[in-house]
Amino acid sequence: MKKIETIRTLLLLPIFTVFSVCGYAQAFKPGENPIFRNIFTADPAPLVVDDTLYVYVGHDEAGEGQMFNITEWVVYSTTDMKNWTFHGSVMKPTDFDWAVRDAWASQVIEKDGKFWFYTTVEHGPPHNAKAIGVAVADSPLGPFRDAKGSALVYDGMTPTPEDPHDWDDIDPTVFTDDDGTTWVAWGNMHLYLAKLKANMIEFDGPIQEIYLPNYTEGPWLHKREDVYYLTYPCFAHQNMYEKMCYATAPRITGEWTYQGILTDRTENSFTIHPGIVEYKDQWYFFYHDAKLSIDGVSGAMGRRSVAVQYLYYNEDGTIKPITQTKDGVSFPPKSPESYQGPVFNPAGPLVAITSDIQVTQDIAIAATEWKGTPVLQTTGDPYQTAIIPESFNRSDQGAATLGQVFRPDVDFRLREVSLYVGDGLGTTESEGVTLALYEFDEDVANRDDRYSYVVGNNLLGPDHDLKINYTPQAQGLLQLRLDESRQPVLHAGRSYVLELQGVRGSAPLFWRRTKTDTYPGGAAYQDRSLIENDPNAGDFGLALYGDTLVGR
Repeated sequence: MKKIETIRTLLLLPIFTVFSVCGYAQAFKPGENPIFRNIFTADPAPLVVDDTLYVYVGHDEAGEGQMFNITEWVVYSTTDMKNWTFHGSVMKPTDFDWAVRDAWASQVIEKDGKFWFYTTVEHGPPHNAKAIGVAVADSPLGPFRDAKGSALVYDGMTPTPEDPHDWDDIDPTVFTDDDGTTWVAWGNMHLYLAKLKANMIEFDGPIQEIYLPNYTEGPWLHKREDVYYLTYPCFAHQNMYEKMCYATAPRITGEWTYQGILTDRTENSFTIHPGIVEYKDQWYFFYHDAKLSIDGVSGAMGRRSVAVQYLYYNEDGTIKPITQTKDGVSFPPKSPESYQGPVFNPAGPLVAITSDIQVTQDIAIAATEWKGTPVLQTTGDPYQTAIIPESFNRSDQGAATLGQVFRPDVDFRLREVSLYVGDGLGTTESEGVTLALYEFDEDVANRDDRYSYVVGNNLLGPDHDLKINYTPQAQGLLQLRLDESRQPVLHAGRSYVLELQGVRGSAPLFWRRTKTDTYPGGAAYQDRSLIENDPNAGDFGLALYGDTLVGR
């Protein structure tokens, strides 16, 4: 207790208190970032109760060689956004009898005079995977106790046979709508949404899945006026540092409209995590980075620090992009500024390109089957099998081409190509994507130790009019209809390679492939070399359409 009182005193020291950040001694003004400096903290979850703002965080304690070591949740409070009081631990994972470790992301809400704590822990036997528990208290400072006696969500409730991983059920966000109904959303790689019963510990109806571009984890729900907002870390499952993206909807069940990138990656931390709240008529955006050093121990992946910025809206309800600053909220909020449009691609605005390819994107749901009757397909159920995202940034140096080899069983005139894609930053003038098709000489390919191939003339014709227009979408179909002058005849028994050509290191789109070999007539290539990072190199999701030629 004496230690806690000492920390409280440190947190309320005057304006010129010196702390070590990034290895350097620096003086912090009240409201500057990071806002908590006594311990490493992550996954901020703000809650307003009367005149006080509380922020619940995980206590990061990772040592050398550890990714995460989070053993408790602690809480801070403020009444002015400048000075913070540290209240210490409010709960540990083992306070759930069925949990064994890992105080991952959480959120607390108030309802019917009680405080409900929804959080991520590691479930013990028999589930042995991440799960979501719910605890309850009579005060925002606890003590919190298990409200259900078992997990609200465990791994078996959200089976993902196409993408098995034991951290599927993490990062709950909880939101009570104007009609009194409470909803919870959560998930890594898959985004789930469910309504809670009035008792707050059971679901009232089925678990739904929401499909959003670039979704990774850590959702946060909030509402302003008549618009619902879903903010989430994005891009991590695509071999990139997490940025923050968001979507809007007219109702909590959707349809959700992707609004792009809210803020870029943070310093020193692969992860980022949102917390958005209105407090005293001003909106705030909480997150974490890893800039803080404490007693010579530097910030890192598992030693993060919470920060905050002002959040502003445009008149159309979109959120103005956020720049991360050391200043944080140490200065008064700004007056409303001019419109700041959404950012979809840091390389520049998305552009529509004149092309001999007619592009149709299927952005509503994750397609479980190809449309119509393809002449050839590399996988029967792309959603269940084509789960590995590959782009031009997916190797150490990036790649300039992605290719899929195929062999037709019949002669046909190629009319349309359908790719199973998902996510990405979209195409810009500097980060375009071009379609190409070549004959594949297996004798030449097999002579090369890297199983690579060489190309001749593009069977689709000159490249300069074969650009693809692409805006970010959840995993689904990208249908490319060729101009009549571009439709080649493909012959049974011959091998061909369909290629996407792009800028090395860029990520305008992600062509998804299978984990294992689903199509015996071909294989997936990157930079014209066979992808061999799985025991069986999986195939890109590809379907071809056309007119079968009889008697040729």
